[in-house]
Amino acid sequence: MKNKRFLIFSLLFGALLVLGACSEDKKETTETDMNGKEFLMISGDTVSEQGGCVLASRYSAGDKLVFRMNALDSRTNEQVKDANLKVHLSTGEELDMVYGTHGDEDFWVVAYPVTAETPTGSLEYYVTGEAGDLKGEFRPFNVAPSLLSIVDVDGEAATEPEEEPDEEEVDLSKVETNQNVDVHAVNFEFAGPKGEKVFYVKAGEEVKVSLTSDEGMHGLAIEDTDINIKDANGEAKFTPEKPGEYKIYCSVFCGAGHSDMTAKLVVVE
Repeated sequence: MKNKRFLIFSLLFGALLVLGACSEDKKETTETDMNGKEFLMISGDTVSEQGGCVLASRYSAGDKLVFRMNALDSRTNEQVKDANLKVHLSTGEELDMVYGTHGDEDFWVVAYPVTAETPTGSLEYYVTGEAGDLKGEFRPFNVAPSLLSIVDVDGEAATEPEEEPDEEEVDLSKVETNQNVDVHAVNFEFAGPKGEKVFYVKAGEEVKVSLTSDEGMHGLAIEDTDINIKDANGEAKFTPEKPGEYKIYCSVFCGAGHSDMTAKLVVVE
């Protein structure tokens, strides 16, 4: 009888030890899982600029594919405004996303123009992000509505865009130049204080470019230069060395008319 009681006691004691050990293991696993959840939560979608930011997965030449993403700190569920997000395409291209206000919300965007030279077929992508010690990655679901594809227009080759009317010729040897390029932005147009769309500057002399966003949130970049003002109201300086024409365009996605926001910088000798 004593032996039987001792055996029952031993079994109960052993069970308590096992339960205790399991509890410790569970506690350690929970702490590890919590530490593992310190990451950047990235989510988002893709829209077509045609027609005003319409959710889409099929794009054709002349369209603009816009990536929209959000990034949250997993520890606080708060948006990490200083995060750096980048889109990686299966074409090998990498697109840096820009944070800004769009409508009533703040998030990251970058636009990818689809041209006649863009290969048709599946366009795979994923997004990576970093913010201090936080890192994260976003990959779309492997289902048709989430996968992107580039298609021909109505199954046919894309048509060439209509040619713009010829501009009036200007005698560059007599044109008045101004090294202070003052550009005002509204939805969706760039223009100078007098409504001008072409700005003339001299080569070899410093140019100050100023952007004033009178309506909406915009940026300003000049192709083939280092100028890229991402603040809605900002300025930058550079010295153009090579005469020629340079496109001025909006560098922050701002809505349906984003691609229409262009002007021209002409550098003369």
